[in-house]
Amino acid sequence: MTSRPHAGVWASASALALSLALALAPCAKAASLQVSPTSVTLRANQNADGLTLTNTGTAPLHAQVRVFRWTQQDNEDKLEPTRDLAISPPMLELAPGAQQLVRVIRLRPPPEGVEISYRLIVDELPVETGKAKQGLQFVLRYSVPVFVLPRGGVESTPALRTRIVHDRNTTFLEISNPGSQHAQVADLGYTTAGGERHSIAAGLSGYVLPGNTRRWPLPAIITVPTTGTFKARINGEPVEQSFTLDPLAP
Repeated sequence: MTSRPHAGVWASASALALSLALALAPCAKAASLQVSPTSVTLRANQNADGLTLTNTGTAPLHAQVRVFRWTQQDNEDKLEPTRDLAISPPMLELAPGAQQLVRVIRLRPPPEGVEISYRLIVDELPVETGKAKQGLQFVLRYSVPVFVLPRGGVESTPALRTRIVHDRNTTFLEISNPGSQHAQVADLGYTTAGGERHSIAAGLSGYVLPGNTRRWPLPAIITVPTTGTFKARINGEPVEQSFTLDPLAP
């Protein structure tokens, strides 16, 4: 989730990011849109699922929900318009304290072999009051992952591969996902042979979609080659997964 000014300044973040509503003037309206759950999974035998939008504020709000195909390329997330899923309703108005179920409807058969990923972009829309503009109004944006599972399901824990790579004078930990299910990486860190923990990407570190690779820059304190262990929690598992490094890449 992100906050963004009506003037058009916007920065992307996930729905698990910090909820923020700032005002640059005393009269600016506090953002009040809440979205749950933080991700949606459609199994092969499901035609639809949903998420709930809630207005926690004291004034009515308007919201828009759009869906995009989500892929990864060159260590970047890519969003493209799609007609694979439908949103109902795509536009809504919420009274103070009200909730609205938004349905995510699958329009195509389930995929074969590998899950397909999408993102729901939920925008709180600026409300025109008709009064003279006295301050900067901030509204919220959520980016909610949607995963459509293939027939037969997928493995519960994806088998990931990791290696150290060097690129343009920077050293990275590279995680590859050759499996059929996404890998949500959280609390990515490094533990020395003596048990000292160093964080690489705290909290929600990012996603590695099936057949893709992501990189995280290593802090200078982590020397290569290393005798320690890289660890992270995968797909919300409470126990950290330790990674075995592939041979060092040039």
